[in-house]
Amino acid sequence: MRKIKAWINGKFLDVGEAKISVFDRGFLYGDGLFETMRSYGGNIFKLAEHLSRLFYSSKVIKLKIPYSKRTLEGALYKILKVNRLDDAYIRLTLTRGDGPFTLKKDGRSRPNVVISAKEFRGYPQRFYSAGINAQISDIRQDERSPLSGIKTLNFLGHILARMRTQEDGFNEAIITNTEGRIAEAATGNIFLVKRRLLLTPSLDSGILPGITRGVVIRIAKGLKIRVSEKPISAGGLISADEVFLTNSLAEILPVVKIGRAEIGKGRPGEITKLLHASYRKMV
Repeated sequence: MRKIKAWINGKFLDVGEAKISVFDRGFLYGDGLFETMRSYGGNIFKLAEHLSRLFYSSKVIKLKIPYSKRTLEGALYKILKVNRLDDAYIRLTLTRGDGPFTLKKDGRSRPNVVISAKEFRGYPQRFYSAGINAQISDIRQDERSPLSGIKTLNFLGHILARMRTQEDGFNEAIITNTEGRIAEAATGNIFLVKRRLLLTPSLDSGILPGITRGVVIRIAKGLKIRVSEKPISAGGLISADEVFLTNSLAEILPVVKIGRAEIGKGRPGEITKLLHASYRKMV
């Protein structure tokens, strides 16, 4: 059986031998960042954008990445090659490295960079043909936090929101900010269509500036679909004609029910399908 390899700090190791110290600050405190990417036919979609977001986020948390973008790009493609992967889920994890049992940073610590990948076959087709259901979570996201706009290892709020939602029989959780406005889904950004206007929460709503989110906005403008980024209320979301979620793995995922409320006609909408077809064409 072929052994899967991971890339850790410049070396390829069998995943069974790939280890991070128990003193690593990512493990101890969630002190780090990550990026999730998808490759199609051996090509990593929007890789430059993912790396740019990683380097921007590293400045926010004052963590210097010990490799250049070019080196990381090479490592990301090598991880596909050594594992003989074409269509894959790829994750790059960056931590501050080993440190003491204290919040105080150790200036001698060296960041850890880990790249891993697995075959990815996509989400079930029924999610796209019939849509998914979602629930607005009671877990709030602080839009004033500097962490709300970057992809850190501190994902517990989103994990809890999704766990509770799935226990209630829903596929996905929708998270609001401290003002009760819609922020994002537990695993991606959110869009809605109202009278053929495409709306999505503005960045100051406390959301991650998703890579797929940006692609969808550009596609919509290219199709002459009006786009507005603005604060969105829960009522505005539920009364929408169409709702969909976006992330790098799922691409564009239609939502046909939120709580007990049916969205539009209770099936994926025409603009959602048009945007997804255009996205797939770009891929």
